[in-house]
Amino acid sequence: MTIERRGNITPHLIFGVSVMLLGFVLMLDVLGVLRARDVLRYWPALLIAIGVATASQATDRGTVLRGSLMAFFGTWLLLATLHVLPSLSWRLFWPFVLMLAGAALVLHTWRRASDPPRGDSSERVSIVGVLGGGNRMSTANPFRGGDLVAIMGGGQIDLRRAVIPPGEQAIIDIVSLMGGFEIIVPETWAVDDRTMPIMGGVGNETRTAPGAAPSVLILRGVLMMGGVSIRN
Repeated sequence: MTIERRGNITPHLIFGVSVMLLGFVLMLDVLGVLRARDVLRYWPALLIAIGVATASQATDRGTVLRGSLMAFFGTWLLLATLHVLPSLSWRLFWPFVLMLAGAALVLHTWRRASDPPRGDSSERVSIVGVLGGGNRMSTANPFRGGDLVAIMGGGQIDLRRAVIPPGEQAIIDIVSLMGGFEIIVPETWAVDDRTMPIMGGVGNETRTAPGAAPSVLILRGVLMMGGVSIRN
């Protein structure tokens, strides 16, 4: 039996050590040894460390992108806090985030325009949730994908009875702004996360049945202050 060893420095380890250090700094502050605020201004270094650890241990492009963005924003915040960057950089932060989200949406639209036809409406699932949402269940065979949009809303998509033909892929395009979706997939599917989270994230808790040759579900899109949860 082969045991796969993962890296020792994980985001969970970094966060746990950071919590311990926070308690130690607060204790020294109470004892009058130092001022906690002089140390805590370096808090963006935690984002950098978690981002680097996440990206370096990732096995898919979506996770690498999330870790890289976290490290980038952590570096920006740290340099601004230490006044290495001009004070104007704080005011540029949110415009930059909006520009990044807009560029990601434009790129996503161009990518979709180059896609081949992906079936009729009966082979796809669609939800548009604006200040609300809904639930969908698909039994499509074949299942070709879908389009999910959440603006301060969201919903649940149950795909456990849908079928992706062997050797084929289905693509779900997602745009989430302060919203989110839960996607339930069968154990015979593998999930390929290609989303771009901006202050958001994806939680993939799926498992693949032993010995199965999984069909592939591709997730694409932009998650801005939103997220997606995938499970069986």
